[in-house]
Amino acid sequence: MHKIPSTAFAKAGIYEKEKVDYIKKCFTPMRVSINDQIFPRSQKNSDKESHKIGREIFGLATPETIEFNDTEIRVIDKDKKVVETTKATDVQYIQFGVIRRMTTYMWSPGFYYELTMTLGTSSGNYYLLNGDFAVYEQLKAWGEKQNIEIEDPFELASITTDAHVFGAGDPSTWGTLLDKTFITKVAKVADLNYPEEV
Repeated sequence: MHKIPSTAFAKAGIYEKEKVDYIKKCFTPMRVSINDQIFPRSQKNSDKESHKIGREIFGLATPETIEFNDTEIRVIDKDKKVVETTKATDVQYIQFGVIRRMTTYMWSPGFYYELTMTLGTSSGNYYLLNGDFAVYEQLKAWGEKQNIEIEDPFELASITTDAHVFGAGDPSTWGTLLDKTFITKVAKVADLNYPEEV
């Protein structure tokens, strides 16, 4: 498995300008578009039109997106312009991982988890973060279809398929499952630089 530079974790989610300028330096939250689906997915009861109007009123930009199709990966900026394209054949591996962050809700501390996706290419790596674990199965299937090496140091495949684990296969339950296993899993991949907390 490929070792991830510690700087990719140290600066995770910290950017000053356009996210697209950072995805080759550190783990950066990006919307992922694959198989005509966008991750993170909108909440079932969310009003997409209200979100659009709210963005217009408050001058908020459309989130940056990385799009995967049959032949290439396209990085799309907040103005919906394609700013970078990489051929699918240039991707050498995809490594899936997990980072844990601390949060507080009504003065109560807790943890939340984000899926990390490292795309190793001939011209450098892409470091992506996404809070919707459902993208794991979609991107893994895309990589397998493209004959790209899949690295799964956290054994996320077992979380999605283990019938003995309550809620297995449902990405919305992965946070609960990771609460029970994260420290053990991150200790196993310490040589790849994954931290206990970001």
